[in-house]
Parts: sequence; C-alpha cells; structure tokens
Amino acid sequence: MYQTILLTVDYHDQNCVIRRRALKTQQESVSSIPTTPEDLVQVVAQARKAAGRQGRVVWIQESTTGWARVKTLLADKVDEFTLANVLQMPLPPKARRRKTDKVDTARIQREYLNGELPRAHQPPAWWRQLRRLVSYRENLVSRQTGIRNWINRYLAHETWENRGALWSSKGEKRLRKLVVHWPPWDRMVVQSKLEELHQLKQNLSAVEAELQAVYKECPEAQRVDAVRGIGMLGAVSIVARVGPVERFRTAEQLIAYAGLAPGISQSDDTRRSGRIGGGGTDRHLRNYLIEASVWARNIPRYKTTYERVAKRRGKKIGRIVVARMLTRSIYKILKDDVVFEASRAAASDASKTAEVSTVVE
Repeated sequence: MYQTILLTVDYHDQNCVIRRRALKTQQESVSSIPTTPEDLVQVVAQARKAAGRQGRVVWIQESTTGWARVKTLLADKVDEFTLANVLQMPLPPKARRRKTDKVDTARIQREYLNGELPRAHQPPAWWRQLRRLVSYRENLVSRQTGIRNWINRYLAHETWENRGALWSSKGEKRLRKLVVHWPPWDRMVVQSKLEELHQLKQNLSAVEAELQAVYKECPEAQRVDAVRGIGMLGAVSIVARVGPVERFRTAEQLIAYAGLAPGISQSDDTRRSGRIGGGGTDRHLRNYLIEASVWARNIPRYKTTYERVAKRRGKKIGRIVVARMLTRSIYKILKDDVVFEASRAAASDASKTAEVSTVVE
C-alpha cells in the first residue's frame, strides 16, 4: 500500500511543530521535535516508510528564516518542498482568531488540500547571495546617510559653521580641522563618527566593485541599465530584488510586489483607492523605481502621461504613475529579452494609466 504523507511544519530555531497527515487513511498527528538535522531527517524517513515505495512525502512550511537550510537537507528525501506565503492567506473569523503553532499548521494544511495555498518564491542560492550583497550595500548607504545627517544637525545646533559642500573632499578636510577645537566629549563623538564614515566608504567601494563584476556577467542588468535614470548599481539591485521574473505571471503582479499598487476598498458601486505599499511588498525595489522616475519622466515614452497626471494630481502622483509604467517596461525587458526603446509608447502603458490617477499619496 502506498499513499501521500503531508508534513506541515511550523518552523522555529529551537523546536518544530509538525502536523503529519496520511491522505489515504486520513490519520493525523501533531508532534513537537527539536530543530536538528538528525530529527528532521528521522521524521521524513518515518513518513517515507509509511508512504510506501511508490508513495509521496510532501513537506510544507512557512517562508521564514531557515527554509533554505531545511530544503538543502531534505532535497533528496521529499518529493515536494512547498513554502507557504502566510501574508497572502485569508484571516480566520474573529471569533476563532487564535494564534498557536497547532492552529497555524492546521490552516496551512487546509489551504493546501483545498488547492488555495499561496506559494512563496524559493530563490536559488545565487540569487540569495546576490540579494544579500545588494542588501548590504543598501545598509551601508543608510548608515552613511545617518552619520552625515547627525553631523549636519550638530553643526546647525552648536556652531555657525557653513555646511555647504560639507561632504566633498575639501569639505571633509575642513570638518576635520574644525573638530580639533571643539569640546573634548564632542570631539571624541564626532571623530568616532568620522572614522566610522571612512570605514563605510571603504566597504561601499568594495561592495560596488563586486556589483560591477556582476553587471558585466548579467545581461538582464545591462538591458535594464538602458533605461535612463537607473544606472549600473540600480540595474543590478533591481534585477536582484525582482529575482527570476517568471515567478510573476503579469506585470501587475510585479507592480504589486514593488508596493506601487494602491490599496482598494470596494462595497457595491463604491470604490476607493488608498495608499501604495502594504504588507508583503519590497520597499527597496519601490525606492529604486520611484528614484528612477525623476529622470524617466522626461523620456518620450512616459513624458506625455506624466505631464497629464502631474497637472491634475501633482508631481508626486505623476512620478508614481511613471514608476508603474517603468515597472511594466522592466517586466517586458526581463521576460521577453527585449531592448528598451525610449521613444516608443507601449500600448499597454497607455491603456493602464487611467487607474493610477486615483492613487492617494
């Protein structure tokens, strides 16, 4: 006798709650085991024995930290490894909105059996490594900006020094000379921040050199770089954050993932659009696209639409519209391996601008 065994897992670093269900006999059990390679392999081995030689073992868990090492461990031991995107799962009724590991595994298993379980993307190792590199650069830039802002505010609060061109090479030399004459405690703090700033610059240079090497070997990034306003680093970062574009069935799904789709509240004939963003979106990808819209709004392909929306709704809303149109173009570039044409107005771009005029900033 053979059958399918479902192993629905609520994964934690210390212990995992595993709900095991045999689809043929409908037998179900819940157990808690330590999160160790030996214990996880043993659970799968027991399920394999119960499934039979021609049976299947399906492993289902949330897309939380740790799935990559679990997948590597069980890659040749399970027939299907599924990640559940719990952010897209419907909430239970308020009267039954309990949050326990057993309830979570039951909900995930029920959605899977009903064929309605939202799946999370499982990026391969190369994409995960590239995304970590891109995230590290973003973190360095954020920390660098924070230190510069702190020093700028200190000068504005405690001194009358000119803060113009402060972060040019001459401006930094002038700042280091000023620090010598400040009170001892302030001097120690600011000098420490300047040393940290110097280290951040070195780290940024090293990371950007690695990203330049990736750019030379990545045709997708080179095609995205053809769009005015994105640049080499932005192109590699966008490609890293989008990942394999095939995981998005349409450009509108990519727009929603980037956090550029408005929230919608509808009842009967009343329909209202809300703010962009929301849970499950990539705010860094949104930042790249909106930043690129500063230049992209002047591209003939987008200029007419931008001017029309900006006149009615303002420049900020106009840039969001351009960012959406730019996202559709990037989706086309990555999926169909086409070259970006700045002068060509895509029919899909023109037909989808009506809905963006209702976006609330």
